[in-house]
Amino acid sequence: MNWRWWTWLLGVGAIALIALFPLRIALDSTDVARVGLTARQVAGTIWYGRLGDLHLGDRPLGTFDVALNPGPLLLGRASMNFQRLDGIDGPLGGRLVVGSRRGVIDVDGRVAVGDIFAPLPIEALEFKDFTVLFRDGVCVEAAGQVTPVVAIPVLGIQFGSGLSGTMECDGQRARVTMASASGGERVEFYVRSSGAYRGWMSVRDAPPDAAIALSLFGFRPSPQGLTLSVDGQL
Repeated sequence: MNWRWWTWLLGVGAIALIALFPLRIALDSTDVARVGLTARQVAGTIWYGRLGDLHLGDRPLGTFDVALNPGPLLLGRASMNFQRLDGIDGPLGGRLVVGSRRGVIDVDGRVAVGDIFAPLPIEALEFKDFTVLFRDGVCVEAAGQVTPVVAIPVLGIQFGSGLSGTMECDGQRARVTMASASGGERVEFYVRSSGAYRGWMSVRDAPPDAAIALSLFGFRPSPQGLTLSVDGQL
């Protein structure tokens, strides 16, 4: 009876330890911070927790309900479902993966990017069924739609209308080419596992008035038309 009692007690203790394992300790055991994510408040357990005032770099993302899959933690990885509770950009949900594989899976919603991509005049990106995964620095899976929200519309240019593209792997990088229906307006982005990115925004056969306006924003002639580029690190 004594042996059975101790076996039962240890079993209950182990279940309680797993069920009540703090989310903060679980996150600290992974390399979530390496992808640029930080939160001022972390509360709850791995089964149900909350990240308050979550940031990507210096960009505020809002407050999120999160739930970790505890299995990958045994291998030093994290797989975390997330759902935004507040924020002027509306709903945002999906799954974050960190470890030997890193990236995001099935993301839907809008993320304000502020001046991350400056001088490109993009204030937000909208995602639909968006997935990007890297393993050992190489893109292994990429899918889903990306639509930019352009901050400075120019008369006669369709940057703010019907501009979207599909994410795909391009060697080590993940790439998306977002083009208007006519193909005259394009935005291209490449991003690596390290967070290093490069982007171009180009306009082909711009009307004279629009070309003047674009030149004031920094667009310069190139083989693709008038082009503006950016390099940076997430």
